[in-house]
Amino acid sequence: KGMRKIGEGDKSEVFVMPDGRILKLFFGHYAELAPIEADLSTVLVQAGVDAPRVDECIDVDGRPGIVFGNLREGITLSSDVRKRPWGLISAARSLARIHAAVHERSSEELPSQRERLVSEIESSDAISPETRDLALQVLADLPDGTTVCHNDIHMLNVIVDSNGTTLIDWVLATRGNPTADLAGAILQLRFGEQPKGLLAKVAQEAGRAVFWRAYLRQYRSLRPVADDELLRWQLPVAAALAGRRAGRMRAQLQAHIAYLLEGKRRQILEVTR
Repeated sequence: KGMRKIGEGDKSEVFVMPDGRILKLFFGHYAELAPIEADLSTVLVQAGVDAPRVDECIDVDGRPGIVFGNLREGITLSSDVRKRPWGLISAARSLARIHAAVHERSSEELPSQRERLVSEIESSDAISPETRDLALQVLADLPDGTTVCHNDIHMLNVIVDSNGTTLIDWVLATRGNPTADLAGAILQLRFGEQPKGLLAKVAQEAGRAVFWRAYLRQYRSLRPVADDELLRWQLPVAAALAGRRAGRMRAQLQAHIAYLLEGKRRQILEVTR
């Protein structure tokens, strides 16, 4: 009672409560995600990550919900950039600083990034069996880690309010290799769903290219990453991500995977000559 709806996603609705706190209310068929996200929030706070803090878990008309105590009403980074396109590069740099700060933290309590990637690649219906096998082979040779990783960085998972910028939706958070998380962020910032209309698509495509490059430059200025290391992570991360996405983004990821595989084939030919 007295709540005001401010957003909706595939899995939940978001409300402002009368006291100003934010309520994330899950749809019934995603009810199992509520305790998972609440538990992850506790682990992230213990690790010192600047993430939404769960005040309490409640039930509203049979639907589970999470009340966040340190979130206030704001707009997504996507909406902020559309409203203030002149702030595109500044916004990209801000996101990179936040992401790099996350990667300064570590945790032994979070789920394994490697295990999740293996599971997502094995169950992906967006790639061929041959691509699946190669992606798993590449992943097996990549280094593990205990760094806190968000694993779902995109412009709809960043909220801008009067207090600054906050990463939300940590339900895929793991411990793992930060370069894998960086690779996933770049792929999502490059290939996110696009608006309808040719002019809007062209404008957003141009803005998207400027954004992810500015983001990557800023991140690397804070946490240097070698080109070959970032490239090696792209195939397994793209293979996993393609299975989680649909529509145009899935098609773009599939095209990118084909490009990566062509490069992989060239490398194999050069080695066997």
